[in-house]
Amino acid sequence: MDNRKYFYLTEGECEEKLVKALKLKPALIHSGRVEKYNVIQKILSGRKLMLLDPGSVVVLVFDTDTDEAEILMKNINLLKSLSAEVEVLTVAQVLNFEDEIERSTDVKRAQDFTKSESVSDFKSAVNRMKEESFRSALKRHNLDMSKLWSQKPPKPFKFVNQDSEKVKGADQ
Repeated sequence: MDNRKYFYLTEGECEEKLVKALKLKPALIHSGRVEKYNVIQKILSGRKLMLLDPGSVVVLVFDTDTDEAEILMKNINLLKSLSAEVEVLTVAQVLNFEDEIERSTDVKRAQDFTKSESVSDFKSAVNRMKEESFRSALKRHNLDMSKLWSQKPPKPFKFVNQDSEKVKGADQ
């Protein structure tokens, strides 16, 4: 069992909802604090970095549907330079949240997951769900954890490891 403190920084609300749902018992990923923070667009603040305990694991969850990866690289290097000796894990969603839902469940289109008309409606529906309801929907749609976050990131993110296997499998 891993006793380190995990801190998930998720790009958006949907990713935050997914991580929180996967942490529910029985946990499918390591438990830890979750915060929405777009590491693709915003440099981590000194204040946020000071909240990290020595020896903790910072998990960055982000989409790869952009060519802009420079800020992400800066954030990874910033985290790795800390004297608190945190481990930095990257979980790339290829290409985005909807693609991960389609790849890892039995739905053909992400909208089918929530019976929504559009991707925007799908995201809104996911964000309105309680974590327990979202976890139940993932189970109902046959979530396959081996397919979630399993793709190699596209070329602009070639410097990123797909570290999902290091966060999966907490109580399995």
